[in-house]
Amino acid sequence: MLWLYILLGILLVIFLLLLMPVNLKASYKENFRCVLKIGFIKISLYPQKPKKKKKKKKQKKADEEQKGEKKKESLIKEKGISWLFDLIKKIADLAVGALKDFFRHIIVKKLMLSISIAGNDAADTAVKYGYCCSAVYPAFGIIVGAVKCKSYGVDISPDFEEKAKSAVNMELEAKIKILWLLALVLKHGYKGLKLLADLNN
Repeated sequence: MLWLYILLGILLVIFLLLLMPVNLKASYKENFRCVLKIGFIKISLYPQKPKKKKKKKKQKKADEEQKGEKKKESLIKEKGISWLFDLIKKIADLAVGALKDFFRHIIVKKLMLSISIAGNDAADTAVKYGYCCSAVYPAFGIIVGAVKCKSYGVDISPDFEEKAKSAVNMELEAKIKILWLLALVLKHGYKGLKLLADLNN
């Protein structure tokens, strides 16, 4: 019976790990910052820590790129342009389906956007303000409609003061459970592997 308790304990730990959320925090105020948090682990997505540059042979890289180009040309030549169009359509369908499922399970705890518009003069400021409103408000509405938002707001205002500069402030806090990420991989992974196999054949 001991092995059964051990097995149940392992399954319980795995289940609790799957329920663990993946948190994303992003902000913009002069500089962009983005941090991913999984449990107690924090990963800075941007800005990233500078990596040590490794020396690579330029000739070898050029040869690999040339081989890649030849392979692409031979694929199109071998299978025809209609195969390429069909492949692009399949990739687009997979991306749309996966993104719909992905956004459906995202919970946005906070999404705030503030934009101050300034131009060379009052007329230029008014034109830029109108253009910004026509672009940002519909896009913001689509984002809010695609995910579950608990707190959100957008504010766009013109700044007619002399020598004023445009400014953007943004705050985002979102999360998704590892369980849903695994479910998405299982659901759409097979189609992705099938596309890769089709590309390699």
